[in-house]
Amino acid sequence: MSVGKLTGPKKAAILLLALGEDGAAEVMKNLEESEIQQVGYYMTRFTDVAPEELDIVLEEFYRNSVMQEEGVNINASPDFVKNALSKALGADKAKELEGNLRSGQEEGGLDALRYVDPVMISNYIRGEHPQTIALVLAYLNNIEQSSTVLRSLPENLQADVMYRMAVIDSIPPGVVSEMNDVLFEEMKSASSMVTKVGGVTPVAEILNAVDKATETRILSTIEEQNPDLAEQIRELMFTFEDLSAIDAKQMQTVLKDVDIPDLTLALKTASDAVKELIFTSMSSKQGEM
Repeated sequence: MSVGKLTGPKKAAILLLALGEDGAAEVMKNLEESEIQQVGYYMTRFTDVAPEELDIVLEEFYRNSVMQEEGVNINASPDFVKNALSKALGADKAKELEGNLRSGQEEGGLDALRYVDPVMISNYIRGEHPQTIALVLAYLNNIEQSSTVLRSLPENLQADVMYRMAVIDSIPPGVVSEMNDVLFEEMKSASSMVTKVGGVTPVAEILNAVDKATETRILSTIEEQNPDLAEQIRELMFTFEDLSAIDAKQMQTVLKDVDIPDLTLALKTASDAVKELIFTSMSSKQGEM
Protein backbone atom coordinates (compact mmCIF):
# COMPACT_ATOMS: atom_id res chain seq x y z
CA MET A 1 0.00 0.00 0.00
CA SER A 2 1.33 3.44 -0.94
CA VAL A 3 1.24 6.17 1.68
CA GLY A 4 -0.76 8.73 -0.30
CA LYS A 5 -1.81 11.94 1.48
CA LEU A 6 -0.15 12.17 4.89
CA THR A 7 -2.80 12.26 7.61
CA GLY A 8 -2.29 12.11 11.36
CA PRO A 9 -2.78 8.32 11.65
CA LYS A 10 -0.53 7.71 8.64
CA LYS A 11 2.27 9.87 10.06
CA ALA A 12 1.95 8.12 13.40
CA ALA A 13 2.16 4.73 11.67
CA ILE A 14 5.32 5.73 9.77
CA LEU A 15 6.92 7.05 12.94
CA LEU A 16 6.14 3.90 14.94
CA LEU A 17 7.54 1.69 12.19
CA ALA A 18 10.70 3.79 12.09
CA LEU A 19 11.10 3.58 15.88
CA GLY A 20 11.25 -0.21 15.96
CA GLU A 21 9.26 -2.63 18.10
CA ASP A 22 10.41 -1.41 21.53
CA GLY A 23 9.98 2.25 20.69
CA ALA A 24 6.60 1.63 19.08
CA ALA A 25 5.47 -0.31 22.15
CA GLU A 26 6.35 2.57 24.48
CA VAL A 27 4.32 4.99 22.37
CA MET A 28 1.35 2.61 22.13
CA LYS A 29 1.15 2.42 25.92
CA ASN A 30 -0.01 6.03 25.88
CA LEU A 31 -2.63 5.65 23.14
CA GLU A 32 -6.32 4.87 23.39
CA GLU A 33 -7.50 1.57 21.91
CA SER A 34 -9.31 3.36 19.08
CA GLU A 35 -6.11 5.26 18.25
CA ILE A 36 -4.08 2.04 18.21
CA GLN A 37 -6.59 0.51 15.81
CA GLN A 38 -6.36 3.48 13.44
CA VAL A 39 -2.57 3.59 13.49
CA GLY A 40 -2.24 -0.20 13.42
CA TYR A 41 -4.41 -0.34 10.33
CA TYR A 42 -1.77 1.57 8.37
CA MET A 43 1.17 -0.13 10.07
CA THR A 44 0.05 -3.48 8.68
CA ARG A 45 -0.20 -2.10 5.15
CA PHE A 46 2.79 0.18 4.50
CA THR A 47 5.77 -1.40 2.73
CA ASP A 48 7.96 1.36 1.27
CA VAL A 49 7.92 4.98 2.38
CA ALA A 50 9.36 7.64 0.08
CA PRO A 51 12.28 9.69 1.49
CA GLU A 52 10.29 12.94 1.43
CA GLU A 53 7.43 11.31 3.33
CA LEU A 54 9.72 10.00 6.05
CA ASP A 55 11.46 13.38 6.10
CA ILE A 56 8.17 15.16 6.79
CA VAL A 57 7.33 12.80 9.64
CA LEU A 58 10.76 12.82 11.28
CA GLU A 59 11.15 16.57 10.84
CA GLU A 60 7.87 17.08 12.62
CA PHE A 61 8.82 14.91 15.60
CA TYR A 62 12.61 14.99 15.76
CA ARG A 63 13.73 17.84 13.43
CA ASN A 64 16.24 15.50 11.79
CA SER A 65 16.07 12.34 9.70
CA VAL A 66 18.19 9.54 8.34
CA MET A 67 17.39 8.96 4.68
CA GLN A 68 18.62 6.64 1.95
CA GLU A 69 18.97 7.90 -1.59
CA GLU A 70 17.00 5.03 -3.06
CA GLY A 71 14.22 5.34 -0.51
CA VAL A 72 13.57 3.95 2.92
CA ASN A 73 12.41 0.39 3.29
CA ILE A 74 10.05 -0.07 6.18
CA ASN A 75 9.21 -3.66 6.96
CA ALA A 76 5.76 -3.75 8.51
CA SER A 77 5.87 -7.48 9.03
CA PRO A 78 3.13 -9.27 10.99
CA ASP A 79 5.68 -10.00 13.71
CA PHE A 80 6.52 -6.30 14.11
CA VAL A 81 2.92 -5.27 14.82
CA LYS A 82 2.27 -8.37 16.94
CA ASN A 83 5.37 -7.87 19.09
CA ALA A 84 4.84 -4.12 19.51
CA LEU A 85 1.23 -4.65 20.56
CA SER A 86 2.25 -7.39 23.02
CA LYS A 87 4.88 -5.20 24.64
CA ALA A 88 2.46 -2.29 24.92
CA LEU A 89 -0.75 -4.02 25.94
CA GLY A 90 0.04 -7.56 27.04
CA ALA A 91 -0.49 -10.79 25.13
CA ASP A 92 -4.27 -11.16 25.52
CA LYS A 93 -5.25 -7.61 24.54
CA ALA A 94 -2.68 -7.61 21.75
CA LYS A 95 -4.15 -10.79 20.31
CA GLU A 96 -7.63 -9.25 20.30
CA LEU A 97 -6.51 -6.03 18.60
CA GLU A 98 -4.30 -7.86 16.13
CA GLY A 99 -7.28 -10.00 15.17
CA ASN A 100 -9.30 -6.86 14.48
CA LEU A 101 -6.51 -5.44 12.32
CA ARG A 102 -6.08 -8.66 10.37
CA SER A 103 -9.83 -8.86 9.85
CA GLY A 104 -9.87 -5.36 8.42
CA GLN A 105 -6.91 -6.20 6.17
CA GLU A 106 -8.50 -9.33 4.77
CA GLU A 107 -12.01 -7.99 4.27
CA GLY A 108 -11.17 -4.50 3.02
CA GLY A 109 -13.84 -2.11 1.81
CA LEU A 110 -16.38 -1.09 4.41
CA ASP A 111 -14.64 -3.13 7.09
CA ALA A 112 -11.46 -1.15 6.51
CA LEU A 113 -13.35 2.07 7.30
CA ARG A 114 -13.63 0.93 10.92
CA TYR A 115 -9.92 1.73 11.30
CA VAL A 116 -9.97 5.05 9.41
CA ASP A 117 -10.12 8.54 10.93
CA PRO A 118 -13.79 9.66 11.16
CA VAL A 119 -13.12 12.97 9.39
CA MET A 120 -11.62 11.06 6.47
CA ILE A 121 -14.71 8.84 6.35
CA SER A 122 -16.89 11.94 6.28
CA ASN A 123 -14.91 13.28 3.34
CA TYR A 124 -15.32 9.95 1.56
CA ILE A 125 -19.08 9.79 1.89
CA ARG A 126 -20.42 13.36 2.14
CA GLY A 127 -21.09 13.41 -1.61
CA GLU A 128 -22.95 10.11 -1.59
CA HIS A 129 -26.71 9.57 -1.39
CA PRO A 130 -28.09 9.81 2.19
CA GLN A 131 -29.07 6.13 2.01
CA THR A 132 -25.46 5.19 1.24
CA ILE A 133 -24.21 7.34 4.13
CA ALA A 134 -26.73 5.69 6.47
CA LEU A 135 -25.53 2.25 5.40
CA VAL A 136 -21.91 3.21 6.03
CA LEU A 137 -22.66 4.54 9.53
CA ALA A 138 -24.67 1.43 10.34
CA TYR A 139 -21.86 -0.80 9.11
CA LEU A 140 -19.17 0.97 11.16
CA ASN A 141 -20.62 -0.46 14.39
CA ASN A 142 -18.60 2.05 16.44
CA ILE A 143 -20.63 4.69 18.27
CA GLU A 144 -17.76 7.13 18.88
CA GLN A 145 -16.63 6.89 15.26
CA SER A 146 -20.18 7.12 13.86
CA SER A 147 -21.10 10.16 15.98
CA THR A 148 -17.94 11.98 14.89
CA VAL A 149 -18.73 11.23 11.24
CA LEU A 150 -22.30 12.46 11.77
CA ARG A 151 -21.12 15.77 13.26
CA SER A 152 -18.82 16.25 10.26
CA LEU A 153 -21.69 15.96 7.78
CA PRO A 154 -23.68 19.00 6.57
CA GLU A 155 -26.57 19.77 8.94
CA ASN A 156 -29.15 19.35 6.17
CA LEU A 157 -28.02 15.72 5.79
CA GLN A 158 -27.81 14.66 9.43
CA ALA A 159 -31.49 14.06 10.21
CA ASP A 160 -32.14 12.39 6.86
CA VAL A 161 -29.23 10.02 7.42
CA MET A 162 -30.33 9.13 10.97
CA TYR A 163 -33.90 8.49 9.81
CA ARG A 164 -32.73 6.17 7.04
CA MET A 165 -30.38 4.36 9.43
CA ALA A 166 -33.18 3.84 11.96
CA VAL A 167 -35.33 1.97 9.43
CA ILE A 168 -32.51 -0.20 8.07
CA ASP A 169 -32.86 -3.87 8.93
CA SER A 170 -30.18 -5.55 6.82
CA ILE A 171 -27.88 -4.95 3.86
CA PRO A 172 -28.07 -7.41 0.95
CA PRO A 173 -24.63 -8.68 -0.11
CA GLY A 174 -24.95 -7.08 -3.54
CA VAL A 175 -25.35 -3.64 -1.99
CA VAL A 176 -22.30 -4.13 0.24
CA SER A 177 -20.25 -5.10 -2.80
CA GLU A 178 -21.46 -2.05 -4.74
CA MET A 179 -20.62 0.26 -1.84
CA ASN A 180 -17.13 -1.24 -1.66
CA ASP A 181 -16.60 -0.43 -5.33
CA VAL A 182 -17.76 3.15 -4.83
CA LEU A 183 -15.57 3.84 -1.80
CA PHE A 184 -12.37 2.09 -2.87
CA GLU A 185 -10.55 1.31 -6.13
CA GLU A 186 -9.77 -2.27 -5.24
CA MET A 187 -12.43 -4.11 -3.28
CA LYS A 188 -13.07 -7.69 -2.42
CA SER A 189 -16.53 -9.20 -2.75
CA ALA A 190 -18.76 -8.82 0.25
CA SER A 191 -19.91 -11.76 2.30
CA SER A 192 -22.64 -13.87 0.74
CA MET A 193 -24.62 -13.60 3.98
CA VAL A 194 -27.04 -10.78 4.68
CA THR A 195 -25.42 -8.41 7.19
CA LYS A 196 -27.54 -7.36 10.16
CA VAL A 197 -27.00 -3.63 10.76
CA GLY A 198 -28.81 -0.42 11.57
CA GLY A 199 -32.00 -0.05 13.56
CA VAL A 200 -33.05 2.30 16.34
CA THR A 201 -30.49 1.10 18.93
CA PRO A 202 -27.33 2.37 17.18
CA VAL A 203 -29.16 5.57 16.21
CA ALA A 204 -30.02 6.17 19.89
CA GLU A 205 -26.43 5.50 20.93
CA ILE A 206 -25.05 7.86 18.27
CA LEU A 207 -27.47 10.63 19.24
CA ASN A 208 -26.50 10.19 22.90
CA ALA A 209 -22.91 10.89 21.83
CA VAL A 210 -23.57 14.11 19.89
CA ASP A 211 -24.29 17.56 21.33
CA LYS A 212 -27.78 18.44 22.58
CA ALA A 213 -28.57 20.85 19.74
CA THR A 214 -27.73 18.27 17.08
CA GLU A 215 -29.71 15.59 18.94
CA THR A 216 -32.80 17.82 19.25
CA ARG A 217 -32.72 18.93 15.63
CA ILE A 218 -32.36 15.39 14.27
CA LEU A 219 -35.07 13.92 16.52
CA SER A 220 -37.48 16.72 15.59
CA THR A 221 -36.97 16.05 11.91
CA ILE A 222 -37.40 12.28 12.35
CA GLU A 223 -40.55 12.91 14.41
CA GLU A 224 -42.08 14.90 11.55
CA GLN A 225 -41.63 11.89 9.27
CA ASN A 226 -42.37 9.10 11.75
CA PRO A 227 -43.50 9.97 15.32
CA ASP A 228 -43.48 6.34 16.46
CA LEU A 229 -39.91 5.85 15.29
CA ALA A 230 -38.80 9.03 17.06
CA GLU A 231 -40.43 7.81 20.28
CA GLN A 232 -38.64 4.44 20.02
CA ILE A 233 -35.33 6.26 19.66
CA ARG A 234 -36.07 8.55 22.63
CA GLU A 235 -36.92 5.60 24.86
CA LEU A 236 -33.57 3.99 24.08
CA MET A 237 -31.76 7.28 24.69
CA PHE A 238 -32.88 7.48 28.35
CA THR A 239 -29.81 7.88 30.55
CA PHE A 240 -29.13 8.06 34.28
CA GLU A 241 -29.01 11.87 34.12
CA ASP A 242 -32.61 11.94 32.86
CA LEU A 243 -33.67 11.01 36.39
CA SER A 244 -33.11 14.65 37.40
CA ALA A 245 -36.28 15.53 35.47
CA ILE A 246 -38.60 13.55 37.77
CA ASP A 247 -39.89 14.69 41.17
CA ALA A 248 -39.04 13.22 44.58
CA LYS A 249 -42.23 11.14 44.80
CA GLN A 250 -41.58 9.51 41.44
CA MET A 251 -37.97 8.93 42.47
CA GLN A 252 -39.12 7.13 45.63
CA THR A 253 -41.18 4.77 43.47
CA VAL A 254 -38.16 4.07 41.28
CA LEU A 255 -35.83 3.48 44.24
CA LYS A 256 -38.09 0.79 45.71
CA ASP A 257 -37.07 -1.56 42.89
CA VAL A 258 -33.35 -0.73 42.88
CA ASP A 259 -30.73 -2.82 44.66
CA ILE A 260 -28.52 -0.71 46.95
CA PRO A 261 -25.20 -2.14 45.60
CA ASP A 262 -26.27 -1.30 42.03
CA LEU A 263 -27.36 2.19 43.08
CA THR A 264 -24.07 2.81 44.90
CA LEU A 265 -22.11 1.88 41.80
CA ALA A 266 -24.26 4.03 39.53
CA LEU A 267 -23.92 7.08 41.78
CA LYS A 268 -20.15 7.15 41.30
CA THR A 269 -20.60 8.74 37.87
CA ALA A 270 -23.82 10.68 38.55
CA SER A 271 -23.99 14.46 38.63
CA ASP A 272 -24.44 16.33 41.91
CA ALA A 273 -28.04 17.18 40.97
CA VAL A 274 -28.96 13.52 40.49
CA LYS A 275 -27.16 12.49 43.69
CA GLU A 276 -29.01 15.12 45.72
CA LEU A 277 -32.38 14.07 44.29
CA ILE A 278 -31.71 10.41 45.06
CA PHE A 279 -30.44 11.02 48.59
CA THR A 280 -33.41 13.22 49.50
CA SER A 281 -35.82 10.65 48.06
CA MET A 282 -34.36 7.63 49.82
CA SER A 283 -36.10 6.14 52.83
CA SER A 284 -34.24 6.26 56.13
CA LYS A 285 -33.73 2.49 55.90
CA GLN A 286 -32.19 2.76 52.44
CA GLY A 287 -29.99 5.64 53.55
CA GLU A 288 -28.58 3.61 56.43
CA MET A 289 -27.71 0.80 54.03
